[in-house]
Amino acid sequence: MKLFTPGPIAMDPETITVGGTQAQYFRTPEFSKIMLECMDMFQIALNTSNDTRMIFLTASGTAAMEATVMNLFTDKDKLLIISGGTFGKRFKQICTIHRIPFESIDLEWNETFKPEMLDQYENRGISGLLVNMCETSTGQLFPMDIISDFCKRNNVCFVVDAISAFLCDPFSMKETGADVAIISSQKGLALNPGMSFVAVNKKTFDERCVKNNVQSFYFNFNNYYPEILRGQTEYTPAIGIVNQVHDKLKRILKNGVDVYVNHCAFLAKYFREQLCTFHTLTTVDYPLSNCVTPVMCADNNARQIVDSLRDDYGVYVVPAAGVFASSMFRVAHMSPQLTQHDVDELIGLLKLYAK
Repeated sequence: MKLFTPGPIAMDPETITVGGTQAQYFRTPEFSKIMLECMDMFQIALNTSNDTRMIFLTASGTAAMEATVMNLFTDKDKLLIISGGTFGKRFKQICTIHRIPFESIDLEWNETFKPEMLDQYENRGISGLLVNMCETSTGQLFPMDIISDFCKRNNVCFVVDAISAFLCDPFSMKETGADVAIISSQKGLALNPGMSFVAVNKKTFDERCVKNNVQSFYFNFNNYYPEILRGQTEYTPAIGIVNQVHDKLKRILKNGVDVYVNHCAFLAKYFREQLCTFHTLTTVDYPLSNCVTPVMCADNNARQIVDSLRDDYGVYVVPAAGVFASSMFRVAHMSPQLTQHDVDELIGLLKLYAK
């Protein structure tokens, strides 16, 4: 099985070994030490201050998106959501359910985000901005510098869903000015699915989370943070994934975050260069994340390609849904286990279906 998917992605052998061990009892000093070390390492990997609050959730990335909205914002806020695909739309759905007022910049398919799209929201009382740094459904990478400048000028709480971007694209909480970053275990970390992590800077936590009367039993950050200070979680964590996180973060910091980002960038660039040799398989013009490449099929045979690669060759790429089911699939480059040789093999297989 070869995974060119954006999560789960191919895991390191060390990660697989750690995940295959017996889960230990967690209300112990030994487990608390692991959790505290994970918190410290996340702060380093995200390039944020050591007083940034780390929330460990045994839940998917979508749960972390919802928990973040619930804990930071109320019906007194006015949010701006950059919605460029499925996951931008998900932020809108979450805000609608929780009755948090918002406006949105809605991008059409294949439409590039432009800085001037923010102009009409200057000095309009926007209190929070939500963006998926990489919109995984389309591959578009949004310009963090432009969006960050807008947030600073307008005193806006800047929430970055870095679930797909972390360890695939350059990302620093300090450099982007992100007040909140959301990540998940099955993406660039290359772990089993099941945990997500929210980093909230101290100022935002104190001014928003602490003062917000969160109507949730499980997702109240005010209950999680005192627990993490003693190396615990409020409720039973996914212990096996915590062990994987601890092991992987140690290796990430030893090798350097840039090593992982650069590897993903190399695979993405190499794949896209090879794709240019095709006439019926192409990609798009807007800025792309390193993590995934959308492939457009002029012959409308995307579903055939996806199914045949999986069934005949054990190679997994990502199908599109809805109106794009026949015309697009996606190829992810996120795993450190993928090599140039793997990309060459995929390109060789795609020649069977393209001209």
